[in-house]
Amino acid sequence: MSPAHARGLALIAVLWIVAALSIAASGLVNTARQEIRHTARQHASVQSLATADAAVRLVLRDLVVAPEKPAATRDVEVAWAGQTVAVQVQPLNGLVDLNHAPVPLLAALFQHAGGVPPSAAEALAVALEAYRKRPDAQGRAVGLDAPEDLLQLPGFPFDLYVSIRPLVSTALSGAGLVNALAAPPEVLLALAQGDAAAVQQIVQTRATAGQTTDTTRLNPAFVGNTPSRAYMLTARVPVDSDAELHRVWIVSLAAAGRNGLPWQVIEQYQRLHRPPIR
Repeated sequence: MSPAHARGLALIAVLWIVAALSIAASGLVNTARQEIRHTARQHASVQSLATADAAVRLVLRDLVVAPEKPAATRDVEVAWAGQTVAVQVQPLNGLVDLNHAPVPLLAALFQHAGGVPPSAAEALAVALEAYRKRPDAQGRAVGLDAPEDLLQLPGFPFDLYVSIRPLVSTALSGAGLVNALAAPPEVLLALAQGDAAAVQQIVQTRATAGQTTDTTRLNPAFVGNTPSRAYMLTARVPVDSDAELHRVWIVSLAAAGRNGLPWQVIEQYQRLHRPPIR
């Protein structure tokens, strides 16, 4: 092999090594950038969660000492760490009680809030009634401990569960009727048997009319106005430019918590909300 040919091969080998090192360095840089972005998102999520919990506690403090507890859903703004946080305060009896709601109400919820055909909605409601009444060793109805228990009901569609999860509760007691002043629009649609005009009228007027809101277009067999001592508080905190953390506390003011606070936390969870892309 001539010296010139050898030098040419050596140059090619060096160029290959340089190219390989450049690719490896580029990969390392991209990995580092991804880790930095991931760490930043985690930090933002943790910070948003802490901010949301602080805001909920401030609202709870004021709710406990209020001489009159709200019977309707209301929005409250609180300041924390230089940030204004919106917190929705909703009496829990505005949701559908999975353990006590009558079968026709469950069927209406599955149909109008979950998009299930009427016959299938009726069948699911009857199956849920049998499922929640199954006896334990002492002969008492077992019921549901959490909305997630719906997924243990044979044949219950997962997409239906996702649709109604924010609209139901297992932390209520009583006759299973719904407080229309605190019900979200999707629940009102079930109470109105699909009458969207009635729902729009109630949503537009109940914020100002309060107890005098006209609910005569709702099914009276589904509606009850018993005061609630349980509330769902939802704090909404931005995480980044296109996502918002919704932190949910379900609490009872009827009993003190184990930590001595004048409320009992029944459930806490959060979900990340991203507005639909238009």
